[in-house]
Amino acid sequence: MTGRIFRNSFSSDATIFFPSWEEGKRRIGQKEIEETWLEIFPEFIDSTKKFELKIDPKNIFMQLYGNTAIVTFHLVPKDNYLSRRTLVLIKEKEEWKIVHLHASTLSGRK
Repeated sequence: MTGRIFRNSFSSDATIFFPSWEEGKRRIGQKEIEETWLEIFPEFIDSTKKFELKIDPKNIFMQLYGNTAIVTFHLVPKDNYLSRRTLVLIKEKEEWKIVHLHASTLSGRK
C-alpha cells in the first residue's frame, strides 16, 4: 500500500533532485524516482528495514498560481544540517501531484 500511495503522489513525468545521492543527477519519471527512492527508504521493499525518517518541517510557505502550487520548507535534523525542500505541484483531475521535488542541504549549521 505504501508504495502505491508514494507512486500516486507524483505525476508520471515528475523530476527530483536529492542531496544524499552520490550521483547528483536528475531523476525523471515515476520509474526512476521509485528505483532511487528504494535505495533511501528500504521499508518500501521490506517493512522490517526502516530508515528512521523524522520530518518536522519548519517555515512552511505555499504559493498558489491557478493549478500550480509551490511549497517550500526547512528540515533541521539531529545532525544540525539545514535541509531545504521545494515541491512544485499541479492539479490533475482534481488531485494534486508532485511534478518536481528539489532537496538541498547546508552542512555545519550552528
